[in-house]
Amino acid sequence: MRSRKDRWGIAIFLLSPLMIASLLLLSERIPPNVLVNILRVLPYIGCCISVLCLFLGHFSYPRVHNLKVYLISYLMALIGLTFFMPMFPRITRGPSPLLIAALSQFNLLLISLLPSYVKYRTTRLVTWIVIALELAFLILVIIKKIALSLYFIESKGGIQTWSLVYWPLLILLVSFFLMRKEFHLGGIITGCSYFYAVTILILMGRIPKQNLIPVLFIAAHLYLIAGIILHWFSRTEHRVSYDPLLQIYNRNFCSRIIEEQTRLNTTPPFGVAMIDIDHFKKVNDTWGHQAGDSVLINVAQTIQKEIIPDGILCRYGGEELAVFFPKMKTRDIHPLIESVRSSVESLKVHIGKRKSISVTVSCGVAHRSSTSQSIVHVIKAADRALYRAKEGGRNRVICGRNCGRS
Repeated sequence: MRSRKDRWGIAIFLLSPLMIASLLLLSERIPPNVLVNILRVLPYIGCCISVLCLFLGHFSYPRVHNLKVYLISYLMALIGLTFFMPMFPRITRGPSPLLIAALSQFNLLLISLLPSYVKYRTTRLVTWIVIALELAFLILVIIKKIALSLYFIESKGGIQTWSLVYWPLLILLVSFFLMRKEFHLGGIITGCSYFYAVTILILMGRIPKQNLIPVLFIAAHLYLIAGIILHWFSRTEHRVSYDPLLQIYNRNFCSRIIEEQTRLNTTPPFGVAMIDIDHFKKVNDTWGHQAGDSVLINVAQTIQKEIIPDGILCRYGGEELAVFFPKMKTRDIHPLIESVRSSVESLKVHIGKRKSISVTVSCGVAHRSSTSQSIVHVIKAADRALYRAKEGGRNRVICGRNCGRS
């Protein structure tokens, strides 16, 4: 299986500056009288979107099981309500927008550093502790028990340096190194930080767009909601197509390739290699199913290393594996699969401290040479070649005789 380089979320991250630039340009074109009417309804919209963000993150947890998603939805809801509630006529006291924006940056960095997958009890405990501490801090700020003139929070020089330059950059670096395979979460969190960075620029007077601040807070929440939905669907698709034991694609993904409903390019030439572990039943009977699983995992990972970046490995069924090679013919695939066979033959799977198991694989190769051939036809040709490899003594690679014809 190819390594997914886009799992950090570069596409969703780039959407953030695009949204910010669009808002800045749009604000220039809106007539002042229309803008006044829009600003009147923003507190209601902001509060509703904040609550929606909380519910989406909360109810997505059973599907994504991610502490980061759960916590960020609660914290963003708290930030949104804290910012928008004082904008209502009868509520006059609240933390300064500058403090809220700086606190948001801190939250995003904290979330980037936390682990993603923990038990539900731990997730709830961490979330409620962080929310309680932050809520207590905000209440103390509102009742003036904590000074708001701290240099690193409200000083122009300090806030500009830390929140505009270092914080988004720090979040970017932390998320890139710790969240590279988190289904777009790294890009989502980093993208959110830039909404608050621009908000701080406006509050510091560097951009004369004071009326745009509530819009940026709403945009940050909408961006997060879109990100959570993207993360949710990415995880769901991953689970449907992924074998959790072998860490490769599963039979469902094979079926999608057979039906040609994947993004994988199946136009000719399109090669297929079928690989079967020799005498695997004997391994299970002799050493037990746990040892058999260890053999499967090690063999799958060995094959994976040999075929990347040319092939895509799937579990076809039981101990049988399929490798798909877009734009490759049998003569190009054969040396790669021969290297796979040799690497598996030299593999030692350790069972316990002193015992190890050695296995071999038999392989059959075929390829699609015209669109008149179905993928099923090519798989059957590779399967027949695999059967001949087993009949011929196993631990060998055989090419399909008629794989180049329709």
